[in-house]
Parts: sequence; C-alpha cells; structure tokens
Amino acid sequence: MLCSKSPKIHRTSTAATTAAVEPVLNNDDLFLEILIRLPIRSLLTFKSVSKRWLALISNPSFSRRRSISNPPIPSGIFLARPYPDSLAFDFVNLTANPSRAPFESLNFTYQEYGIVINQSCNGLLLCSSSYGNESKRDYYVHNPTTKHFTTLPKLQARKIFGLNLAFDPLRSSDYKVICVRNSDSFKNNYEIEIYSSRSGPWRPCQGVFSAPSSMRFDSGVYWNSAVHWIDAWENCLYFDLREEKLHELPMPRVPDGWEERRVEYFGSCGGNLHLIENYKPQDLEFNVYEMKDDHSGWFVKYRVDLHCVSVAFPEIVPSEEDMEFGFIPKFSVITIVDGTEVGEESYLVLQIFEKIVRVNVESGRFERLVGTDNGGGISQVNGFFEQVEAYLYIESLVCV
Repeated sequence: MLCSKSPKIHRTSTAATTAAVEPVLNNDDLFLEILIRLPIRSLLTFKSVSKRWLALISNPSFSRRRSISNPPIPSGIFLARPYPDSLAFDFVNLTANPSRAPFESLNFTYQEYGIVINQSCNGLLLCSSSYGNESKRDYYVHNPTTKHFTTLPKLQARKIFGLNLAFDPLRSSDYKVICVRNSDSFKNNYEIEIYSSRSGPWRPCQGVFSAPSSMRFDSGVYWNSAVHWIDAWENCLYFDLREEKLHELPMPRVPDGWEERRVEYFGSCGGNLHLIENYKPQDLEFNVYEMKDDHSGWFVKYRVDLHCVSVAFPEIVPSEEDMEFGFIPKFSVITIVDGTEVGEESYLVLQIFEKIVRVNVESGRFERLVGTDNGGGISQVNGFFEQVEAYLYIESLVCV
C-alpha cells in the first residue's frame, strides 16, 4: 500500500527573523539606505518607534540626502479662498494617490485674527499674522508636513516692501528670509536685510540701492541661489545670495506697440525658472520661457496650445462683448510643474473660473483636477473671473 507523504512546510521562527533583521537595523548605513526610499508619511510615523529612529530621521543630513535621492516635486496646491473666508484654503491634489489636505486653515500658533500664507518655497511656507501693517506683523516659517514652525525675530518699524523665502533642500537644510525695506538714509531708496536659520537675527547687506516703485518685491521667486523680482515697466532684478549682490535680470523684449510687460506667470519648480508673457490673451497659444542657468537670458522651453482645452471648457474663450470691455483673459496659469528630473511629462495647472485643470505641455492631454471640498478645487468667485492666490505644497522633513 502506497502512502502519500505530506509536503514539508518550513516555517521561519520569529526569533530567526529577528536575528536576520537585526544586523541591518543596527547598521546605520544600511538602515539609512532603506529609510531614504520610504514615503515621508511613513517616516513621520517611524519617528515614534525609538529614540534612535527619531534621531536618524530628524537629522538634517538625512533630510538633504533623501531630497537628493528623491527630487522633491509638488504633491498639491493650496488655494486661498476669496473674501470673506480668506483665512481658509482649498487643496488640490497633484499626485496619482490623493491624500488628505495637510490643513484647511493655519492654526500652528495662536493669532487673534488668523494666519495667512505669504509664500511657499520647496516645502516651507512663509506665513504671517493677518492683521496690521507689514512691519508690525508676526512672521513664521512653517513646515506643513512636520507641523513645526519657527517665529522670526521682530523687524524694525520701517516700511516693508516684501519678504521672500529662500530654501533649496538639494543644497542645504538651512533657509533664509530676505526683507526689502525703505532706506532711512536716502528717500525713495531701498535696503535689504537677511535672516538665516543657521546664523540667526536680521542683518543688513548689499547697502542702499534704487529701484522703480513698481518693482514687485512682495512676489520674489527663489531659484538657483537667488531671489528674482520683476517689474512691468522697468528693468528686473535678482539678488544673488552667494555674493549678496544685486544684478539686472535680462528679460524678453516687449513687442512693438506695447509699453508694459504682460506677465502671465513667473515661478520656479523642478529646478527651473519659468516665465509666460501673454500679449494677446484672446489667443490660446503661448510660449513658456526658461531661464539659462547662468542668468544670461531666456529660451523657449515649451509651446502651449489650449485649443483642445477650449472644446471641453468653452468658457476659456472670451466673447466679443468680453473683448470689447476688456474682460480678458478667462484663465490664469497657477503653476508649471517640471517633471523631467523624475522622468515624467511636465504640465501646467490652469484656473478656468472655479475649475482647476491640468494640461500636459507636450502631449496636450488635459484633465480637471479634484479638490478636497467642493469637487472643483476652488470656491466660487462671485460668477466672474478672479485669479486666486495659489501656493505649492511639497512634502519635506526639514527642521525649521
């Protein structure tokens, strides 16, 4: 009589598994190689495993190392709601796996009249109290991923024309805040003060300089170790943080027949500085310019055609009545996400009235993005086109 033998099942004991894993966990180099490949949300959870894990993950060098291995890309956009709910934010996901919004309103510290966002820069937010003139407000640098923040030292009681956040996780875990204010010594002139997370309090630099009163010092863009400011009428400027010197920023030539520059978008994402100018807003084609690394000039990176988008969203096309009364354009560019460093197609994010639309710049494919609250990603804007304030969200472990 034949007997069939049952197959042997090999079970690895818990003790054996632990013994195999322990050499990896106890070797910091091997363990860090595993950690840098994990999602940030998992790393935030793992901080509570042990003091050793907390120390490894919280180390500034780990944050920078992870940023180099995983180039930071935006995972969402905060959209400031219009008045009277202007202290609340809608959130638009940009990832394939949507997650919950990090916040709907900023409450990381108490402010009687609430907190507003002034700028976003590579994962950090420059925020302030919402009440009072600029020199009397409280200013903060906030990491919405870790929920940590720091309060900046008080500024002197002089007129402030703009504060700008400068942070590049690929270069350093430190950040700076650049303040442009009026000069005590010379009328209609400016001075620059810098706060550094490494060295501390505000300090003057550059000396007194002149600039047009129309220079947008409150809308500076940080890229390539410099803060860039544009002006519709005069020459534009950039402040090199390595040299701590001002330079003139070359710009494309304004077309004949136009007195002022018509900037549709000016921003940085994915390691590049981009510019869109639109002198015929009724047209649905425009160039996306990219700045050369040495600041020597711009070149056309993309040519965007929105005619296919207008078929699905006909409200993007101004009517004859709109054009007669100057109610153009009917859309705005919220951001340009450069995906080349991570092997993905670059895309624009557009606002078309209360809708948020993603448009791939090369293929022309587009889709409406869904927000967390109202299905459209933005609150109603009173039935007419009103551009919203938008702030990129990039997950970051950096300590502030």
